[in-house]
Amino acid sequence: MRCRHFRSGCGQTTVEFVTVAGMLLLVLVMLALLLYTFREYGGRVMDLVGSEYP
Repeated sequence: MRCRHFRSGCGQTTVEFVTVAGMLLLVLVMLALLLYTFREYGGRVMDLVGSEYP
């Protein structure tokens, strides 16, 4: 009886860990995409500012 309860708890812990790890990975990917977008936009703005347009 005790073993079943332990295994059930262990499985729940694993599922929770995988869920939280997946969400953390998703947030990190979204932040990386946001950073990439802002860097590209910033580079374009700097190119426009630095250009010698008459």
